Amino acid sequence: MRPSSSPVSLVEIIRLALPVGTEFIGEADHRSRVVKWAVVASTPLPTVLDYEPGDLVLLATATSDALLVAAIPSLSELGIAAIGFIGPASDATIAAARSANVPLIVLPLNSNLRRAHQSTLTLITNRQAQTGLRAAQVRQQLGQMVVEEAGLEAIIRAMAQLTGKGVVVQDKRLIPLASWAHPALGSVWADVLRTLGNLEHLPAGWSDRRTAANHNRIEHQALPGGLSRLIMPIVVKGVARGYLSFISVGEELDALDALAAEQGAEACALEMAKAKAVSEVTKRLRGEFLDAMLAGRVSPKEITQWAGQLGHNVAAPHAAIVLAWDGDTHPSLRRLETVLNGEIGLSRAAALVRVEADRVGAFVAVETIGSPKPARDLAEAVYARAMGEYPHAILRCGVGRPAGGILEWRTSYQEAGQALDIARQLDERRPMYFGDLSVYRLLFKMSEHPDLISFCRQTLGTLIEYDRKQNSNLIETLEAFFAHNGNLSQTAETLFIHRNTLQYRMERIAELAGIDLDNPETRLALQLALKAYRLIESKK
Repeated sequence: MRPSSSPVSLVEIIRLALPVGTEFIGEADHRSRVVKWAVVASTPLPTVLDYEPGDLVLLATATSDALLVAAIPSLSELGIAAIGFIGPASDATIAAARSANVPLIVLPLNSNLRRAHQSTLTLITNRQAQTGLRAAQVRQQLGQMVVEEAGLEAIIRAMAQLTGKGVVVQDKRLIPLASWAHPALGSVWADVLRTLGNLEHLPAGWSDRRTAANHNRIEHQALPGGLSRLIMPIVVKGVARGYLSFISVGEELDALDALAAEQGAEACALEMAKAKAVSEVTKRLRGEFLDAMLAGRVSPKEITQWAGQLGHNVAAPHAAIVLAWDGDTHPSLRRLETVLNGEIGLSRAAALVRVEADRVGAFVAVETIGSPKPARDLAEAVYARAMGEYPHAILRCGVGRPAGGILEWRTSYQEAGQALDIARQLDERRPMYFGDLSVYRLLFKMSEHPDLISFCRQTLGTLIEYDRKQNSNLIETLEAFFAHNGNLSQTAETLFIHRNTLQYRMERIAELAGIDLDNPETRLALQLALKAYRLIESKK
């Protein structure tokens, strides 16, 4: 008597019992056929047929097309669920199966039919046991890939091949580290990745990575566009370091996808922990290299050799950036370092990072000495991300001019530090490039000199006093006027006032200060005085 268990569908047998790569040939509704038992047969079929409706018939011997085509009608008349054999399937066999309304299960050429038969019977009689065996097989396969250092991309491909689903691994910031798009998702894959990058699509509470790690379970979610996903946190040391997702059209996510997500998350956790350890060592060595280089403790030849060991090209021009939190309340320096490294990874910038007691610095490779753009872009990206995550914090940033050789890196780093200090003095929130400071570099050194204070008072004193008494904004108007090179329309737009109102203010400024704004010397003096005023006021 055949043991009974909960009904097992044909698609479950393919995914949970038969070898990876098994091919299904049949109509869509055939996939849900219930398989009651599995038997092994040879062709030509025996005279006494010991098959029952709902059987999966596995043909044991190498079967010729003629014998297989001849057997299909007889098996169909018995009401079997499907015919399985080791492939490939010929056009004649496929045509005969379609005519008889019988699905074909084509096992890969290197399959062990005996093992496939045993696994199928185990699933039919004890679903839990076979699911556990399948999980162990997946764990062993993925674990071996981790040991062999196959890499995250290879692990993702293996999971995609196993499940037939799109697979994405994201880091803690929801940035994709590796992904594999199933052909059915190819046209919408870019949209899928954008959707998964949105925090609102994480399961409730998972934005807190410790909460996500404590759940440590699979969640099923509906996605826009009729898609769905299984998502599993990738947990390392009690914190979700990332997320593993399986993406499907509709609701086609099953037990195999779930166990693949569980075992895949473990493999990804091992891979990410290993990558984290390597990254920490690399960051430490690079920091030590920069410390030694900036301190002048090693010769140029040793510097070049050391940099080569770190896999960084020091021959390219580099520009320094320096970042520091300001104010009484702010995130940790480690968090700032993490943001910087994250943006370096996103932009694929070639950079070396250094952490000091109160600031984080980096040397960023640029194309030419005259083009600091990669360093400035990185500084802006770090600033934008930091302010996005911590809108109430204050971040200062200075960027040095590009250095052509490694012996000049120290100068670029000092310039970046000076730019950061001037940004503090001016309460400048955006990254400040040393090359743009021009006269500020001179004024900064003279900010406490009595002659500079006297010059500022003589040039702007009347306007400053008028603003204080009348609660007006003539100084602000004058700064905007020069910022737009004397263009009245642009200045008025910036100040949100009518052009006629601006014209009146400019005339009032000229009258109070007793100056001629059309005089180039006067305009130069006013601009210098305004810059000096900002510096002097910032020190109060």
